[in-house]
Amino acid sequence: MFSKWRYVYELYKEKSFTNASKKLFISQPSLSAAIKNIENKVGAPLFERTGHGLELTEVGREYVATAEKFLNIENEFQIKLSDIYNLESGSIVVGGSNYVASYILPKIITGFRSLHPNISIKLVESNSYNLAQMLLSGEIDIIVDNLDDICELTKYPLCSENIFLCVPKDYKVNEGLEKHQIKPENIRNPIVDLNDVEPVSINVFKDEQYIFLKEENDMYVRTSKIFKKRNIEPKIIFSVDQLNISYALADSGIGLCFITDTFFKYASYRENVVLYKIAEEIDKRTLYIAHRNNQYCSNAMRALIDVAQEVLKMDV
Repeated sequence: MFSKWRYVYELYKEKSFTNASKKLFISQPSLSAAIKNIENKVGAPLFERTGHGLELTEVGREYVATAEKFLNIENEFQIKLSDIYNLESGSIVVGGSNYVASYILPKIITGFRSLHPNISIKLVESNSYNLAQMLLSGEIDIIVDNLDDICELTKYPLCSENIFLCVPKDYKVNEGLEKHQIKPENIRNPIVDLNDVEPVSINVFKDEQYIFLKEENDMYVRTSKIFKKRNIEPKIIFSVDQLNISYALADSGIGLCFITDTFFKYASYRENVVLYKIAEEIDKRTLYIAHRNNQYCSNAMRALIDVAQEVLKMDV
């Protein structure tokens, strides 16, 4: 009924078919036909001719009042749309694992908010499996995680991650392995080229107790392959959801865990562990920022991706 409200509204303002048709860039007969069609749908005339030209009937006044509401709504929408396109408003829901949400996302969000302070960001923290499911279901807009095996996502690489075996430094198994050891501080502030450090076989640590991530985590899948390759059944004393929890337990001397160099680049840590490269090589993994395939990537999301890549410097 209101699909051609602009015709009525322009005729109301101009009080003349001739002038209104010029403003609307249509012919006068086309405007007359459109008004007649609208009046037929409404079931009553909208205009009447008077000595002062066209005047609204009572029904016409109600129609124009409603048309003005539509006009205001459309104008507000255009303003909001302009704000969104110009990154003056909007929101993003971002997901990350606990260690990503604790140490990496704050750096990304700080950089983003310095450029776009009016964009609201909601942060969701969970394990890798849950994050992927929430992203695919549309509960969150974008995630930062290791996503090599998920093909339903559009992924932007942020950095590559090396995986090390993390051992409490007072463990007896470390004796005689000094030339293989890497201190956490060597990752944040490299003193030696880590490529020159010789790896150690996982067989050396086969009798130790381990803290593993739970099965739904990428780290579990990758590290389990190492033990399977050597037909070793690891002695798992804890299975935890988060990488930083496994490190905290290892740091307290409870057992061995696997950790990424990214953790030591961005997280706070103590010096109670040593790290080893494992001869049964663990593939490097990539940290991505990602959204669903075929999802509309808003200007705000695109800006967040750009900031994330700049913060982590695309070290892939």
